[in-house]
Amino acid sequence: MKKKVMAVILSVTMVISLLVGCGGTSGDAQTPQQSGESTGEEPEKEQSQDEGTANATSGEAVRIALLLSGNLGDMSFLDSANKGTTKIVADYGAEVKVIEMGSDATKYETNVLDASDEGYDIIIGSGWQLQEPFQNVAQDYPDIKYIIFDAAVDYTAGDYSNVYSISYKSNEAAYLAGIMAANMSKTGILGFLGGADGAVINDFMIGFIEGAQSVNSDIKVICGYVDDYSDSPKCKEMALAQYNQGADIIFTAAGASGIGTLEAAKETGNYAIGVDSDQAMLYAESDPAQAELIPASVMKNVDATLVRAYAMMQEGTLPWGTEEALGLSDGAVGLSDNKFYQELVPEDVKTQIVEASDSIAKGEISVKSAYGLTTEEVREIINSVAP
Repeated sequence: MKKKVMAVILSVTMVISLLVGCGGTSGDAQTPQQSGESTGEEPEKEQSQDEGTANATSGEAVRIALLLSGNLGDMSFLDSANKGTTKIVADYGAEVKVIEMGSDATKYETNVLDASDEGYDIIIGSGWQLQEPFQNVAQDYPDIKYIIFDAAVDYTAGDYSNVYSISYKSNEAAYLAGIMAANMSKTGILGFLGGADGAVINDFMIGFIEGAQSVNSDIKVICGYVDDYSDSPKCKEMALAQYNQGADIIFTAAGASGIGTLEAAKETGNYAIGVDSDQAMLYAESDPAQAELIPASVMKNVDATLVRAYAMMQEGTLPWGTEEALGLSDGAVGLSDNKFYQELVPEDVKTQIVEASDSIAKGEISVKSAYGLTTEEVREIINSVAP
């Protein structure tokens, strides 16, 4: 009860902090905690994945809580996490409860605390939004294992030997998308729309720009931020503006907001690059005309990395108490390859992408990352490719 009272106090403090500091910071080195893929305005929902799938009794099955900083249905980041835990259920007979926490960040720590009090064996959390709640709670429950993906706890701040953090080298996959886009663009102008101005999103952007420049040093990229992960109408409006300025391919890393870019692509007959999930295949049957305008998606394979983590945990090889940065060489990121990619992308471009992917995985090409860059350094990169 004491912990829950403290959680409420912390929640109130967070609200006050947001009201006072909503303008953000500038000039400081960016960290993964500054941006991410939160979605949705819907209220917190819970659902169970284990009904009819767990092949062990409740006393034997591993109990997992998947805490999502948003809601399912984003056709991207959170849906990929859900896909991963669904596979864990199918392959290992674990029991999983999915807790959709909506967009009210003041409730996140209470949800982490409640899940911990309920005695789950493993608690999995999505994104930078759960970094602080995990730090505040995990030390008090040393017998529970915590996994946070697309973010990391500060291991210098305490004993987090029961926490495993997964980060993604999104810049590597975005580099490949940049190669594709620069080759396929007829105007020499590309677009990028991010969910928010922070290192997680800017890592996509910088990799995309660098990959495009490797093909065309004079390429132009119009960059912008939706400042929301669930506002697809706003994203569509911004995408239409970029298309009207000459961009003929736009890459959007903005969670559910990115659906707006896909709609704008269809409306204008231009290409769009998906993110996190293979978004062309999501439309393949329901809206083929839409799918045919998505030559590829930059994949952050959250599902595969969660299954990987669970398998390693079962084997006793998961490095608890550390952060792992996973990239092309780990199969954690990549460019989608489906019938649309095969039909739309020229053969010589596919060859370039394969060669670049192999070189990055071998360490022969080092892709610049947003992590550790100051706001001014990121602005310099944006300005260097502005039309």
